[in-house]
Amino acid sequence: MKIPQNKIIEVREATDIVELISQYVSLRKRGSSYFGLCPFHQEKTPSFHVDPARGFYHCFGCNEGGNVFSFIMKMDRVSFPEAVKILAAKANIEIPVTQSPETHEVEILYHVNKMAAGFYRECFIKTNAGRKAAQYMIKRGFDETIAETFLIGYAPNLWDGLIQKAQRDSLPLENLHSAGLIIPRKDGKGFYDRFRGRIIFPIQNTSGHIVGFGGRAFKEGKGIPKYLNSPETRVYRKSHVLYGLYQSREGIRKEDKVLVVEGYTDLMRLHQALLPYGVATAGTALTEGHANLIARFTKNVILIYDADSAGFSAAVRGAEQLITSGLNVRIVTLPKGMDPDLFLQDNQPGILQKLISESESIVEFMLKQNKVDKKLSTPADKSSAASHLLETIMKVKEPVERHLMIKELAEALGIEEKLLHNKLRNMKRYKNENSTQPEVRSESARERAEKTLLRLVLTDPRWQEPVFRNIKPDDFDHPQCRPLAERIYTSYQKQGSAEEPLNAIVDQPQLHQTAVSLISEPLSRDTDFYQLGMDCILYIKEEKIKRKIREIRGEMRRVQGNERQSELYRDQWLELKKKREELRDSFINSWKKDVEKL
Repeated sequence: MKIPQNKIIEVREATDIVELISQYVSLRKRGSSYFGLCPFHQEKTPSFHVDPARGFYHCFGCNEGGNVFSFIMKMDRVSFPEAVKILAAKANIEIPVTQSPETHEVEILYHVNKMAAGFYRECFIKTNAGRKAAQYMIKRGFDETIAETFLIGYAPNLWDGLIQKAQRDSLPLENLHSAGLIIPRKDGKGFYDRFRGRIIFPIQNTSGHIVGFGGRAFKEGKGIPKYLNSPETRVYRKSHVLYGLYQSREGIRKEDKVLVVEGYTDLMRLHQALLPYGVATAGTALTEGHANLIARFTKNVILIYDADSAGFSAAVRGAEQLITSGLNVRIVTLPKGMDPDLFLQDNQPGILQKLISESESIVEFMLKQNKVDKKLSTPADKSSAASHLLETIMKVKEPVERHLMIKELAEALGIEEKLLHNKLRNMKRYKNENSTQPEVRSESARERAEKTLLRLVLTDPRWQEPVFRNIKPDDFDHPQCRPLAERIYTSYQKQGSAEEPLNAIVDQPQLHQTAVSLISEPLSRDTDFYQLGMDCILYIKEEKIKRKIREIRGEMRRVQGNERQSELYRDQWLELKKKREELRDSFINSWKKDVEKL
């Protein structure tokens, strides 16, 4: 979705950043700026700063920052175009949009999924078979409000129920096929409905768009799977979608924690029990994509699993994936054979709330399981358990949390804490020595210069002209910076310096994420942009010449003794040295002229 640049500027100028953020944060004026408690992390002393003159906010505690668009993107978990549309609606500004072919395809999938959900919902409410399915849900203890909140539907037990609906609406069947709603017949003559005779659970993304469906067999029989799910599509990637997150996002933000369960009805049961801050994995294992999605809303995760061996294994795998992603994880163990749906049918919500408040750390959880299996009766058992748990603890990113977990493990096993720290260091050393992964390097001066230039043009689009007149995308080396510079530069060539860089990359999620992370660290209001831009460009240009000089020196050493080759490289070396010496004065003059035009 591409929004006209003039409309983006109009919306930005029509939005008072102090008034907008005051709807979420209590701000107090201090000098020419405003301060309050950061909405993105827990704090007692205000470190969240709003600069109305520059139209930016920045938290000195968690380093979040940006403009009115990035604030809405972060608070409401929406994309850049959606943020623009939200603010445009507040300012009564009409937004015309144009779409790329890729975005158009996504919109088609959203449309057919919405049509299908509406059809299934109507069948659930108005048909005889659907009303029987609704009665079944009521007998299970789900009221009509919950069914409406989660858009529960019913797929009629017909081979072409949805197909007939699509044909009445003049929708191409290929679009339904792309959405995974219908399946080609083996003889190649047409399609048939994927979901038939099932209670339907629409799956929504964080923006509320329906991306897929889960279907539970209403009448179970031999050879009929209990659950049937949509296949992966362009809009439905199972490793990046959590059921119920759309309905739970406000509850998660308010509680600053999320309950993770497995099934659709488990999640619905939590909402009915007034615990509206859960998500469901819907039968898939927790992935890095899920962890990153959760991290956008909270750092605190509570896993709720069955006490059987499968539940234990799933809890450990899930916890390890989440802590590897930097999340804080605790675990609730339900009685054997119980899931949250069944547990809340037999118990008051207060009992589950008590279990949540008494949830265990991964260390407590795994040690308790070892005791249940009688694996901690000998020194060898304790050593083995320690090694196993240290493998998990090693994945924890936060040093303080890692230290506290080791302390907890030492006390539980009666092992000296120092010994566990030494063992962990040895395990890390062995892993690093045998790892094929590249070492994590610190940010280089070259990388800082490239990111600063991009931050400059993202902060104020007018700086695109002087920056790109003096440096081009192929001068950028960093793998994140170069493609972003190329995309912004291409847009600049077409639209000029008035083009909002963020709007130029709305159809490239990875580039947009990089850009947002850069403007989340805004430049200081006291920054001399003239000097900053000049220093960064000069550094990159000089570094490029220095690199060539180093390469030629290497070649000169290699051909030592070959007078003709040596002379050739010597001439190149002298030419580069001269170019380097002349660079500073010529560039500074050029830069001064370009900046004067602003």
